[in-house]
Amino acid sequence: MNKFPMVGVSGSIEHDEGKQYIVRAYMTSLLEAGAIPLLLSVDMDDEKIAQCFDRLDGLVLSGGYDVDPMLFGEEPASGLDQVTPIRDRLEMKLVDIAYRRGMPILAICRGLQTLNVALGGTLYQDLPSQYTAPDGVRAILHSQTSPSRYASHLVTLAEDTPIRRIFGASSIGVNSFHHQAIKALAQPLTTCALAADGVIEAVYDADKPFVLGVQWHPERMKEGAPLFSAFSDACLSFAGKEVHTP
Repeated sequence: MNKFPMVGVSGSIEHDEGKQYIVRAYMTSLLEAGAIPLLLSVDMDDEKIAQCFDRLDGLVLSGGYDVDPMLFGEEPASGLDQVTPIRDRLEMKLVDIAYRRGMPILAICRGLQTLNVALGGTLYQDLPSQYTAPDGVRAILHSQTSPSRYASHLVTLAEDTPIRRIFGASSIGVNSFHHQAIKALAQPLTTCALAADGVIEAVYDADKPFVLGVQWHPERMKEGAPLFSAFSDACLSFAGKEVHTP
């Protein structure tokens, strides 16, 4: 019988409608990569979260609304969109536990920002009003109007990094649906992809088997499949360990 790694996925919150959900593209991308995705409830207490992790082999931090700037010591600024503190609290705990256990983490869009904040970094609350491209560099539109299956700009992949090995190219086209971005990079993380205007597009932790975050939405593009395959392989390797707890 085949072994399929179990992957916990954080979901979005719609308070007005009383919903917590995962966009289907995350689920299908993980399933096609050979993993079994499971929604992680924001209503779990610490004991249930810990027991849940005993059964998981990987963690996906998905996209969604803005990260609360209070988490990195700032007051809300002009341009900040809706925040979901209950989700923020859960994801801070998820990152902490996954890190301590050496569990593979794939962080996508908001998930990249959450990962950075959880590890001590900060964010631009609103790129259009807070970020200026270097002199002589054209600013990029980071919230495209074209369908998400299409790339809207290129990112450069750093040499000798996991993401460069995964895609086998020095640059790739990505979609873009964000107005927040990494400002101060958390100490454990290293930048591994940049947009032409200098915005950080991907990070990783060189001291962990698989901790990788991307600012785009690979689940919405067929070209993103290699990333999910690499993550699933890392989860399967983690599943082979007899004990997940430290």
